[in-house]
Amino acid sequence: MSLSLADVRRQRGELLERARAQRETVRGLFDSQRHTFWLVDRALELGKFLAARKALLLAGALGFAVVQPRRALRWAFNIWRLIRLVRQVSRAFAPD
Repeated sequence: MSLSLADVRRQRGELLERARAQRETVRGLFDSQRHTFWLVDRALELGKFLAARKALLLAGALGFAVVQPRRALRWAFNIWRLIRLVRQVSRAFAPD
């Protein structure tokens, strides 16, 4: 059952080579999506910026509601539906 030191070294070399090949494959996939990752990073930074400045967000929402009240109500309703959907999905997949 026990392997010789040479067998262990050979298996280790095979595993390291397979890991290197997998890293190259993943790197190729990520390189093709670099722009998408950049956009997601920027959106996350914008979300953090707005979360830190809630007054600015509120002022913008109020200004939008004053200028275009019907569209603002429609957007608010759609956002409310989205929040409810996310809650339902998170409850469905939450571990018990």
